[in-house]
Amino acid sequence: MKYRLPPTASIAVLIVFCMQGSLAQAQTFDFKNVVSVNGPPVVVNQSSQFNMTGLFMVGGNTSGTVVQTGTTNAVGILQFGGTTSASISQTGIFNSASVGQTGQSATSLLSQLGTMNAGSIAQFGTINSSTVIQKSP
Repeated sequence: MKYRLPPTASIAVLIVFCMQGSLAQAQTFDFKNVVSVNGPPVVVNQSSQFNMTGLFMVGGNTSGTVVQTGTTNAVGILQFGGTTSASISQTGIFNSASVGQTGQSATSLLSQLGTMNAGSIAQFGTINSSTVIQKSP
């Protein structure tokens, strides 16, 4: 004799089993996209479990700072201006950052503390300066 659960009971059992692992910890997400045209310096601080930021900046002098603390952190900064400046600090398990800068002077700082760190910096200017610090705990 074969035993079969009714379809609704099967779905309920499946939901209970799937939710057991996810009820232990709530997951938080923080996504930010900023577009700045000739604006003041932009500063973004994120401390959720999953953090993602995109900065697109155009103007004479662009400055963007992103600080992320969470399990998974990702940031992308794209700057066009006379003087461009980007600063990124990430602390988490998975960190990913990309910076693209075009201008007379381009400066960037990337600091990552985590198990898996990935960073890229592309600078197209007369004077370019970048510092990258990546460290595993």
